[in-house]
Amino acid sequence: MASIAMMIKGAILNTASFTGSNYLAKYLSGDNGKAALAHKVFHEKALEAYETGQAKYVCNRTKLFDWIETNRETKAQGKQNFMNADYAFKCYNQAHPDQQIKPCKEPQFTDYYQPREQEKQGKLLLVGSSELTLG
Repeated sequence: MASIAMMIKGAILNTASFTGSNYLAKYLSGDNGKAALAHKVFHEKALEAYETGQAKYVCNRTKLFDWIETNRETKAQGKQNFMNADYAFKCYNQAHPDQQIKPCKEPQFTDYYQPREQEKQGKLLLVGSSELTLG
């Protein structure tokens, strides 16, 4: 019961304080509410501009997501086409062993870079010391 009474008391107090502050602000402004009306118009224009900007943002964001999805599908189809071409080369080579077609070799990093023996030993030392430290 006490909590319900406290809620009602709080609601009445809030209503009275907001009503009183609005009345006091209008009374002290001395222009019979012209400033409040001007502020209300300014606020409504800002709100309209915000809603327009928000609508443009949502539209542009949707277009971006559609573009990303389209590109993802295109890339996936391109990858599938390459896989199909590799499979076609393999089938052709099995069917025609005398006329072998060799697809291009995919480049590997090891074709261009061979680590020195010192780097290999340094990596092994690093891995071994971290194992001892953590182990």
